[in-house]
Amino acid sequence: LNNQMDFLRDKLAEYLKTLTFKNRIDSIILIFNSGIKEEDVAISSMKRFDKEVSSYERNIFRPCGEGIVDKTIVLDFNYTDTVLNYVPLSCENHIHGCLDNPNSMIFGYGDEMDKEFELLESRNENELLKNSKSIKYIEADNYRNLLEFIESDIFQVFIMGHSCGNSDRTLLHTIFEHENCISIKPFYYKWGEKEGEDTYSEITRNIYRNFKDKTLFRDRVVNKTHCEPMPQVPKATK
Repeated sequence: LNNQMDFLRDKLAEYLKTLTFKNRIDSIILIFNSGIKEEDVAISSMKRFDKEVSSYERNIFRPCGEGIVDKTIVLDFNYTDTVLNYVPLSCENHIHGCLDNPNSMIFGYGDEMDKEFELLESRNENELLKNSKSIKYIEADNYRNLLEFIESDIFQVFIMGHSCGNSDRTLLHTIFEHENCISIKPFYYKWGEKEGEDTYSEITRNIYRNFKDKTLFRDRVVNKTHCEPMPQVPKATK
């Protein structure tokens, strides 16, 4: 099974290297550079937010590379360098490795909160843990850099293009329930104009599974009325 996983990872890398990403969506840059909005902040974090963040800092447009570098990190679950169309390299954390070094690509299992995972641990067989994401994380500095960031100050999470499914549940749980996390804002895909013709509910149900403390889930996830659809590449006109 591990050999098959390695084979699939290598073939995935080969395929991704054949793709080109030409279209940049300028409105995404505005999202990356936006400040924390007061209406997004969890009620339990409001006093801390008011104490630590001035009104100027909340709303100021801070171009990445001009003061925002120390305050923004793009936790990139993708293997490509697409995000560099929007932010400088200093803002990016390729948590699952990158195409430039296929051996660095983390392609495995990341739900240690699953009861079934305890069965793998209890069997004294190291091959069963070879593709566990936690084991892979400590082979590089990316996970440590993430921990340093979330420990440094209060932060808001923007979710863009990640389903928040169980494959990354251990990592997402660490971020979402961290004491410095004051807000989780999902950007959802909208395919129609009617109510519910979007993925907001699906994403939030997935986010729910990443919380052990459901009270924190209800407090920290931004209400749909304050969220917005993920910007898309404009459709070509005839």
